[in-house]
Amino acid sequence: MTVRSGPWTIQYAAVTHKGLVRQQNEDAIFVTDTILKGDNVSCAGTVSGKGRPVFMIADGMGGHARGDVASSYALECLKADMDRFDDADWDDRILRANNEIFKLMARRPELTGMGTTLVGVEVGRSSLIFFNVGDSRAYRVGHGKLVKATVDDVPEYCGQPWRSHQITQALGGGLTPARIVPHVSAQEPLGDREKLLLCSDGLWDMLPDAIIHRVLHEEVDVQASANALLHAALEAGGDDNVSVIVVGLGSG
Repeated sequence: MTVRSGPWTIQYAAVTHKGLVRQQNEDAIFVTDTILKGDNVSCAGTVSGKGRPVFMIADGMGGHARGDVASSYALECLKADMDRFDDADWDDRILRANNEIFKLMARRPELTGMGTTLVGVEVGRSSLIFFNVGDSRAYRVGHGKLVKATVDDVPEYCGQPWRSHQITQALGGGLTPARIVPHVSAQEPLGDREKLLLCSDGLWDMLPDAIIHRVLHEEVDVQASANALLHAALEAGGDDNVSVIVVGLGSG
């Protein structure tokens, strides 16, 4: 794999929005070390690549307050795990977060059944580590291509993924602890002319890949890209909560 040399920075922009139909936003976003939640919340900035920054989105399920609790609590557990175990595997981190969600449900029966998807990326000098559970996605865009970097946990029909708004695994999401198998992959590091996109299904379910690719290609700035994607999802109907993170290399 390519290893980037010399100082380098990462630019990012993130936004989460309840959409135009849902009464509240059950998504939550993790950007470098901050958790964002609420309606129409955004941030943007630049961070050094030295510390292998992490970006994540959790899309909560369960209705009312439960989905909101599941998504934010999952990110809180993962943040605490990163602070405690700096070099842990993402498989282990995700499994521990899943266990903590079930422990919280045992302490608070009103939260029983809550769950959340998860998608994230750890951006390093020599590699990108993508991870996900559920149907929130990560993409790489550059060199004229939009490539999905994660695996959708959705039912299959005749050997092909079947979009039914059901998922085959999540963090939590049941009455009793269930075994999950996180998808974790190491890929080539982020290139100079590439961007990364993380999103909940409120984006990719509303927009075809061709539109997502066009926006990311036409909008050079990461903040403009994130805002344009959100606007396009809302223009298409905004049927679900929408969360977007766009990441690219900085200039120094």
